[in-house]
Amino acid sequence: MHKTNHIHKARWMRRVLGVVLGAITATVLISGVEALATLLYPFPQELDTLDPTTLAATMAAVPLPAKLMVAFGWAIGAFGGAWLALRVSDWRWAGWIIALLVAAGGIANILALPHPLWMQAGAIVAPLLGGWLAQRIHHKPYRGEPLLG
Repeated sequence: MHKTNHIHKARWMRRVLGVVLGAITATVLISGVEALATLLYPFPQELDTLDPTTLAATMAAVPLPAKLMVAFGWAIGAFGGAWLALRVSDWRWAGWIIALLVAAGGIANILALPHPLWMQAGAIVAPLLGGWLAQRIHHKPYRGEPLLG
């Protein structure tokens, strides 16, 4: 009975580790894509978050390619984070947890800054699509196969 309990604990620890590493990976990927978008398409003026009118005008002036990059970042972040979470934990729900965390982050972004309607929808659709794609391409590591190889 003691050995079964140990195996059960190890399985849960691996699941938690997978989700934590997946969340970190998703955050790094999204931040990287958003940093690249800001580098390629800098804000036209300093972002004043206290004045809603200025904030709306600034966000409206952001070029379409920069907005597309942000939405792509949500998808690629969810994909990379979900794939790693699945690979480490070998638990189907780990990928969906990451996709939902990224969607929640996208929704928080949408609530904090004014975005066009298509980006509001993309904040939910892009991470779910990334998580779904990670689920589709993930395969269980086989005996003798390196965990992250």
